[in-house]
Amino acid sequence: MKRWFRVFIISVFALAAVSLVVIQFVQTRRTFSISDNMFSVSVGNAMESVIRQLDGEKPYSTAPFSYQELDSIIVEELIVNGIDMHPVIGVYDGSQGSFLYSSDPSREGDLEYSPYRYSFRPHGVVSNNQFFIILSFPNTELFLQRNPNLYLYMSIFLILVVAIMFILSLRTIANQRKLDQMKNEFINNMTHEIKTPISTISLACEMLSDETISQDSASRANFIGIVADENQRMRLLVETILQSAKMGNKNFSMNPKEIDINALVDKVLNSFKLTLANRNGGVERHLDASPSVIVADELHMTNLIYNLVDNGIKYSTGAPQLVVSTAVDGHNLLLRIQDHGIGISKADQRHIFEKFYRVSTGNVHNVKGFGIGLNYVAQVVRLHHGHISVDSEPGQGTTFTVSLPFKK
Repeated sequence: MKRWFRVFIISVFALAAVSLVVIQFVQTRRTFSISDNMFSVSVGNAMESVIRQLDGEKPYSTAPFSYQELDSIIVEELIVNGIDMHPVIGVYDGSQGSFLYSSDPSREGDLEYSPYRYSFRPHGVVSNNQFFIILSFPNTELFLQRNPNLYLYMSIFLILVVAIMFILSLRTIANQRKLDQMKNEFINNMTHEIKTPISTISLACEMLSDETISQDSASRANFIGIVADENQRMRLLVETILQSAKMGNKNFSMNPKEIDINALVDKVLNSFKLTLANRNGGVERHLDASPSVIVADELHMTNLIYNLVDNGIKYSTGAPQLVVSTAVDGHNLLLRIQDHGIGISKADQRHIFEKFYRVSTGNVHNVKGFGIGLNYVAQVVRLHHGHISVDSEPGQGTTFTVSLPFKK
């Protein structure tokens, strides 16, 4: 997915999200206004019916005005008009400026400022006094009236959730695309990596079949060494791929046993003698760890050392010069492999142990790799409850330090 297209998609989504928030805000306010108006109309209709009933009573009645009956009539008419609420009811004498009746005396302050005020004539008597029935709904506000912004906040929250899922989806798509590209590169690199030793072995076999060369013991030994070296290289490539795949399985298990790291390092370094000789390189050994025996899987530890040494040789310009050392640090055995190669930038160091990640090789154009070697090394170290670190500067070489516990 191209960058400009991602920016376009995100911009369109952001615009749509903002528009939805604005629409929801306007609609919430509109709904609030409509609900408030409908409530007022319903109360007004109910009170018109109540006043008609009061005005229709027998004029000049000598019976006392029944406030309890008034309460009953008002509640009944409110229910008829769809308002299932019991208001505070008051009868107010406008001329005297006082309440003749209040269903809740503590709420008379609310009644005095209530907009629900209706003029009436008790028993139909025409009088100079102004009488009003006043209603107050202190605890019966509509949900939207009590929480006018709640729906807006809920909408914003849901839009944010959708936005997060949208961004995560875009990242997943981008990561999948990147992973697909990395896998394609892995297949291409694997093809080249395996073809190289096969071609070299094939060429060496052809040379050995030549009678003039086969009779020369020095030449014959050289070509046999090339075959053995390339065979070992191809074996390691295949082994690294297979073991890396197995490590992703939950049922993966190792075969730990006591191994001498100093002896194992010597064995691996000896397998690189021909490669180093062909490039006029060398290895400086400082195998000072004592004791040097740890409990580990011999196969994986061999592959670990081989990968780190092979990387040091491959990523060196000119004649590779390596320093391999072992030491004891408390309860841990330290293995250091130092080269004087092209080095690794700080940005790349954060990713070198990720699967399929490959460091740019700069002007070293003949380096091929799968991008799983260091990931495999890191997994082996983790399975042995150890730690691996890298210290490197571009152009100054690289040092890998592996710390392994003597006891698990």
